[in-house]
Parts: sequence; structure tokens; C-alpha cells
Amino acid sequence: MQLEAFIKFFITNPLYYKDFVNIASNIKEINEIINVKNLCEWRTLGLNLKKDYINRVIPVFKHTLIKDQIFCIVDIETNGSMKDGQIIEIGAVKLQNSKIIDTFETLIYAPFIPENITQLTGIFTNDLKDAPNLKIALEKFKIFLQDSVFIAHNVRFDYNFISNSLSKIGLGILLNPKLCTIELAKRTISSKKYGLEHLKEILNINNAHHRAMSDTISATKIFQHCLNFIPDNIKTTYDLINFSKTASLMPKPEETL
Repeated sequence: MQLEAFIKFFITNPLYYKDFVNIASNIKEINEIINVKNLCEWRTLGLNLKKDYINRVIPVFKHTLIKDQIFCIVDIETNGSMKDGQIIEIGAVKLQNSKIIDTFETLIYAPFIPENITQLTGIFTNDLKDAPNLKIALEKFKIFLQDSVFIAHNVRFDYNFISNSLSKIGLGILLNPKLCTIELAKRTISSKKYGLEHLKEILNINNAHHRAMSDTISATKIFQHCLNFIPDNIKTTYDLINFSKTASLMPKPEETL
């Protein structure tokens, strides 16, 4: 079984500790990074686990109320693709009970920024000359992120790019639960399009675009707005993540009666 499939399975179907360890021990991707028997080591990768009263392994976020959960909204800028580029800027905001409780922002050293990336972001190669290197920046970000829920606009891109970058430099991978504000917005906001710029326009969010922290702030405001329109029966973080993936989509504006 692959790691992603295993995590998806046991989140939905709690496993007794013995079974959990037996399966995880045969997944090379995780077994080479941590001692799978030690649940505390899973937390170092962002997945907080505990045993329930009958010795089943349970993800803590599954029973955490939304108001108590710490969410980390993230945006990155890069100088290329995941294959041939690297992260050059990270912006992150921690949110709890719809209030910002902490922020993280850093440029990251890279030897070269292509002209098209400079045109898009306004970041020049010279801006990065005194910035921390990738390993130092990601170590600090990982400490900031901890086991919070990772949120981004198009979360797969930011999450996978960061996780892949961590793995390349020997800092493990990300196993944090994640949520996409595009998917959540599709279920709480009636709009023709769900790109960041379009949602900013219809929600009257006025700030710069294509810089990590400004885009993080925009995604944070979108997430806060969406939380005001989730159904009353959505109580826990697990409920919210599931809702963002499976609930009915909002009708397009022209379809609204």
C-alpha cells in the first residue's frame, strides 16, 4: 500500500495500533524516515496521532472542533517548476477561531531568477542575495507549521512543492492534513470563476498579487469568508475538510433564481 492511500484509509477507518504498525512498517516511503511505532514521530511530519480507549490509532484533527483548530494558510513563489526550480519565497498565516495568531514570511536564496518570474512577482535575483538558503528557511517554516492544517489556494501545488523540497534536503515530508480554499469556495461562494484574483474582486479584497504574503492574506480572507457559510452540522476539522471535497457545488451566478 502507498503512503497516501494508507493515510486516507486509516483516517476514515481507524486501525488498531498493532494493525497500524504492521501496515506502516511495510511502507518504505515512511519507514525510512521515522520509527512508525512511535506516534510522536508521526507528529514531526505534521500528523498528530493518538490512541483511543480501545487502542485504535486516531488522527487528532478528526475530533478537533473548527474553532479550536490551528490552520496555517500558505503561499509560495518559485523560480520554476517542481522539477527544475525551487521555492524563493514563503508566506504563512496561522489562524485559530478565525483570528490571526502568528505569521511567517521569508525570501529564500536562489542563484538566478528568470525574467518571466521577475515580471510576475517583482522579485529580482539581487533581492535574494542575503536571504537564507532553502534548508534554513524550510527548517524554520516546518517549526512554524508544526501539525496545523495546511491551507492554500490550489493546495496541491504549494503542499507538494514544499513536501518535495523537504524530502530533497533530508527534512522528511509533509503529512499535515490539508484543505484547498478553491474547493471550499466552490461550496460556499457563488462565482463564475474561483481563481484568486477573481475571488479577491468579488469579495473586495484589495492587495498585491503574486507575492507570497499578500496572496496568503488573500487566501486567509477567502477562508474566513467561507467559514461564515458552512452548514451548522460541520463541527470538526475532519467535517470541514470532507465538506470541502464532497459537498454540492454552489450554482453559478446566472443559475441563481
